Amino acid sequence: MDTVPQCDVPVALLQNRIKAAKDPEEREKLQKDLDHLLEVRELIRQTVRQIVTLATDSGEQAERVLTTKQSLAERENYRAAVEYFRIRCFDWHKPEYEYARHQLSPFVNLCVEQVPLTRIKEAIDQVSEKLKR
Repeated sequence: MDTVPQCDVPVALLQNRIKAAKDPEEREKLQKDLDHLLEVRELIRQTVRQIVTLATDSGEQAERVLTTKQSLAERENYRAAVEYFRIRCFDWHKPEYEYARHQLSPFVNLCVEQVPLTRIKEAIDQVSEKLKR
């Protein structure tokens, strides 16, 4: 049996259920569920990208924040930023948005890059307004 990263388990489960489905209607419903799950994941990724782009000073800094894994020394701003992201964008306590918990490393990097918390929150506010439409 292949191992699947924890964040991809819901996708793998749906894919397996689709393969095992005998009833075409059930298969179609499961495929719609999978499509929705993948759409939500892409929305979360794009939202984080937009927040990072708005909060950083340059395209190079944004790309660095999005692609590197850094260690967090100052946790207070990080906790405040991700909690604000959870409240304003995607509440990962809801099953539909659990994947958002796996997209938080850019917030670590924003804090390491010393992007001010107020600037991160302003970016979250701007992007969250677009989500509400």
